[in-house]
Amino acid sequence: MGPIRKVWMLTPLFFPVKAGTEVHVYNLSKELLRLSVPVEIHTTRDTYDAKRVLSEEENVDGLKVVRHDRTWRYGDSPSILHIHNLGRKYSLWNLYTFYYLLVESRFRDTPVVMTPHHILIVHKGKVISFIEKLAGRRLNGIIAVSEWEREKMIELGYESSKIEVIPNGVEDRAYEQPKEEKNGEYILYLARFSKEKGQLFAVECLKRIPVRMIMAGQIRDQEYFRLVMNRVKELGLEDRVRYLGVVSDEEKYKLMDGALALVLTSEVEGEPIVVKEAMARGTPVIVGRKAEVLPTIVKDGENGFVISDCEDLREAVEKLKNGRVREEISRRNLELSKQWRWSAIAKKTLEYYSTLLSGMEQKVSGSAGTGI
Repeated sequence: MGPIRKVWMLTPLFFPVKAGTEVHVYNLSKELLRLSVPVEIHTTRDTYDAKRVLSEEENVDGLKVVRHDRTWRYGDSPSILHIHNLGRKYSLWNLYTFYYLLVESRFRDTPVVMTPHHILIVHKGKVISFIEKLAGRRLNGIIAVSEWEREKMIELGYESSKIEVIPNGVEDRAYEQPKEEKNGEYILYLARFSKEKGQLFAVECLKRIPVRMIMAGQIRDQEYFRLVMNRVKELGLEDRVRYLGVVSDEEKYKLMDGALALVLTSEVEGEPIVVKEAMARGTPVIVGRKAEVLPTIVKDGENGFVISDCEDLREAVEKLKNGRVREEISRRNLELSKQWRWSAIAKKTLEYYSTLLSGMEQKVSGSAGTGI
């Protein structure tokens, strides 16, 4: 097998949109580039709230970003197509991706791998779920970001032999930025604003918990953002709840350092990078049970707390006010997080690409030998 000519990363959105998938694509691409693997990121010109507003081509920290008006198109003979997530339900991006997998890929020798970021285990109606499973059969490989996601995909009928578990990584800055020693005086909610992220639950709980909360993240759903902020006013919590908007990476880690805990009570998640980033800083984490993957990362009472209701959240906050409890959880999180550096994740991904390419070459050679 020769060197990898080029990897195309396919993601419906990319920077300046900075949620979990986009951060994953950026860090994985950067590390592959350091390993001398050429990478192009193909995406749309869209943001959360505006269409076709970004430049058609850009260099982001050495990464070539090609932006399309509505969808990507195959070309330039990449060695690997790596699909990340999917676009909006009936978007042209999705339609072409499905068309490529079901039809066009039959005439190409390019391996296609997908990191779904949990999207394949979210029910989107019978028709879309059926098409996803058909398209899944044409994938050469699927990367699950957790064992939990892998098991869920197998339960839904995806081929177990195609699924490799490679977790989300954590950027070097999370480990290397000097830590600011502060007493935790607030809980921190870092997530984009959309209903499934669960900020409203935390706001509702605060009326019974004497603690401040800082929220930060991009606004994907304006209606949900207004709902949350209106509820803050209705409950008279304006002096205890702050929304900072989008923060820089440096500020994000400063906020983590000063927090009593990072809180995330999403309804659904793949494997949230922000939780692992907080753990890499030694910050305790409080997560909800609804997103089934969260209790597989955070073990209740060991490296954080898993909650079901507001009383659980109140109890977790009270326990974390004990300095010895915080210190023990911090120590465990720092130890656990050592395995998540993106440099290690990129090497595992590159090994997986090589395995897929070898399999494709053997398949092509076999077909040629039999005259197919």
